[in-house]
Amino acid sequence: MSRSLPALPAESASYYAQGWWRHGTFLDDLHALARTAADRPAYLNARTLLGESVTVTFGELARCVEQFAAVLWERGVRPGRVVAWQLPNWWESGALWLACGRVGAAALSLPPGTGAREREVMTASTGAGLLVTADAGDSGGHGTAQVITLGDLMRDAASAEPLPLAERPTVQADDVCQVLCTSGTTGRAKAVLHTHNTRYAALRAARTHLPENGVTAAVSTLTHAIGLLFGLLSPLATGQPSMFTDTHDPGTWLDLLAQHDVNCLIAAPRSLGELACEQQRHPRELSGLRQVISLAAPLPAPVAAQVRTHLCPRLVRFYGMTEAGPVMATRPDDPAGTQERTLGEPLPGMRIRLTGSDATGADRLHVRGPGLCRGMFDLRTRRVLWSPAHDDGWYDTDDLVQADGQGNLRFLSRAADRIGWGYVIPVAEVEGELLGHPRVAEATVVGVPDDDGHEVACAVVVPHGAPPSLEDLRAFLRGRKMTEWYLPARLALVAALPRTALGKVRKDEVRREISAGARAVCGESA
Repeated sequence: MSRSLPALPAESASYYAQGWWRHGTFLDDLHALARTAADRPAYLNARTLLGESVTVTFGELARCVEQFAAVLWERGVRPGRVVAWQLPNWWESGALWLACGRVGAAALSLPPGTGAREREVMTASTGAGLLVTADAGDSGGHGTAQVITLGDLMRDAASAEPLPLAERPTVQADDVCQVLCTSGTTGRAKAVLHTHNTRYAALRAARTHLPENGVTAAVSTLTHAIGLLFGLLSPLATGQPSMFTDTHDPGTWLDLLAQHDVNCLIAAPRSLGELACEQQRHPRELSGLRQVISLAAPLPAPVAAQVRTHLCPRLVRFYGMTEAGPVMATRPDDPAGTQERTLGEPLPGMRIRLTGSDATGADRLHVRGPGLCRGMFDLRTRRVLWSPAHDDGWYDTDDLVQADGQGNLRFLSRAADRIGWGYVIPVAEVEGELLGHPRVAEATVVGVPDDDGHEVACAVVVPHGAPPSLEDLRAFLRGRKMTEWYLPARLALVAALPRTALGKVRKDEVRREISAGARAVCGESA
């Protein structure tokens, strides 16, 4: 990176002593597997855009990584530089990520749908010197970065010789290896810097929930933290293959889960709901599926019930974030309903702290641990937003939680989604209950100004069939024994909700469109 990095956290020595951090990297893991299990599959990649399926072994992956690294070196990539790419969910992303590690560069993986404007902000702000694209027609939005297509990279790599040992740069496990650009649901674009060690610690903490001898599949783009950890890196830690594809079609995913006898499925609630509905319509043989992990967003009770009924009864919920990886998790043997209501307990190595409790017991959640990033900065202003030196290494998640009296925490909402100035409305719970209404296909709850300028809760609903009225929804929630002041005071009916690549609702955009009149508020309570 072209910027100076903050010092390592004060706990770094203990992270090394406890085995959370190490002196090797995932590249060392790959070459160890290439020596002992060269013919074992690493990636199972269905490429619908190319009409083919590819199985990449650890031996093949190791050879490709060294050839990619030689091409990067030839094109001037050196330690501390940034290499960006924007590719479909193809295994070459894993080879590129590891090749960056060979030459000491940081990987900047851009979501496939990133437009030229955002791509230029990301590449310029991070100082990316090289951009790899899927095809030659993908031009613009690369600033001063040199552009190369994946086809050209593969052609050059086919004749490239691995870097001689004497020329290979020394790569430290505490060097930045990954830049993840995220705005979550708040709209504030930031770059999150991870090292080889923070990525290793995050995966190690989650590893107890991964199969010891089976295939893992994460329904996520490989450019996202979830796809990176569970699609590209988990095979290097477990020696077991991952499966992924370049389409979001739930039918294709289910066919692949059955074909490859996948043991562990990882996905956001929206994707899980789509998979469960498709499985209900057209059942596949999924007897090999032993566990489903829900993450990235609150898990609504209706979705959890569908997953247990149609996909797999063993359901675990992860709570985590791009900045830290998985932080908390429920247990597979928790009573039914625990996954929907609580965040579980901290994963090994992670610590939590609650601050600012109000009259209802709502607290801000702070986290600290070896998987927490090395730092983050604002993509547009380049201002440092957080470093391990801040608040003794504690990171404010901006999430509001509440103790449930049984030793667990339940998620209430993002602090940015807090509505009004009184008691906290548990937005996630209201949204989950609304999804149980037979005439609600999708729903979110945001704060909007009333006629007097005070903020009130607005239910934003995509109808299923005949649209419900506001009083229909309020009566339904009362029937679910929900507290009166949790109930929405306004209703907006919309055709679709804007979402991130993982399916999270872009509430900043919803609020903005309602304020601008683009999404009409069509009801108000008495």
